[in-house]
Amino acid sequence: MIHFSCDRCKRVLGSDELRYVVRLEVQAQVDTVDGGELDDDRDHLLELHEILERLDDEDADYDGEDVYQRQRYDLCPDCHCKFMKNPVGREAPVHLGFSQN
Repeated sequence: MIHFSCDRCKRVLGSDELRYVVRLEVQAQVDTVDGGELDDDRDHLLELHEILERLDDEDADYDGEDVYQRQRYDLCPDCHCKFMKNPVGREAPVHLGFSQN
């Protein structure tokens, strides 16, 4: 029998209990083409070759996890609500309650 637990609060989830699955995919992205410089006379093959050469030179700097990651998390209903309110984990600004003087 498969047992699930919430990856956030570590609570054990029953097999008949509602759980949420969060799939996270992170990819390194480099946009090297400047959208403002559209020129029909460009040599696209040469540009692609230059980009590939630069990637080969920088390959030593990239670890596989630095370029692409895929992760999966199980969440209980309470943690799902918290996650949906703040999915990127930003710290909430502190709101001070001043009197209306």
